[in-house]
Amino acid sequence: MGEIKSSWELAMERVEKLGKLSPEEIRKQEEEKYASIAQVLAERLLGGLAYWQLEVDLEKYGAKEREQVKAALRRKLIEEIELGKPEILERVADGLSKLTDPDTIQPVKTEIEQLFQEYAEFEKKETRQVGEAAREVLHQLRISGSAISDVNPQALPEWQQTLDNMAQPYMDKLEVLKAKLASS
Repeated sequence: MGEIKSSWELAMERVEKLGKLSPEEIRKQEEEKYASIAQVLAERLLGGLAYWQLEVDLEKYGAKEREQVKAALRRKLIEEIELGKPEILERVADGLSKLTDPDTIQPVKTEIEQLFQEYAEFEKKETRQVGEAAREVLHQLRISGSAISDVNPQALPEWQQTLDNMAQPYMDKLEVLKAKLASS
């Protein structure tokens, strides 16, 4: 019986060791928890959640947790900003303004809006140039008529890849501006 008991005790010691998390593991679990909460809140906020409802949702947490949820929500909202999607920027900026000082958000938002405008002009110019080149090729092949008067380069899979490659400097600048937002 003594041998069984000592085996049992050894097994219990192993289980006890497995049950204890290191401080790093606890921190990671907390980050994941707050990130998942922030994901839900960000989706709701971008989907039209009123800001007073956001405040009500945040009040569910204690002071320490609330600050961590807010920080995770800020990160998640900033992640949502994408080149070529200016409609999201307004909701993100409004959400960030509710979470931090609005005066620090507005200048960076303005810079991002300018970047989006530059990118839209760039994309329009490139699309027009590709369309003109395609019409010229079709003209040389003696293909003409009203059916091909407007060539859509976006229908070509290669076009999106080419556009992505050409847009890389804009994406890099957007990442710098997003980092600036995160630090404000």
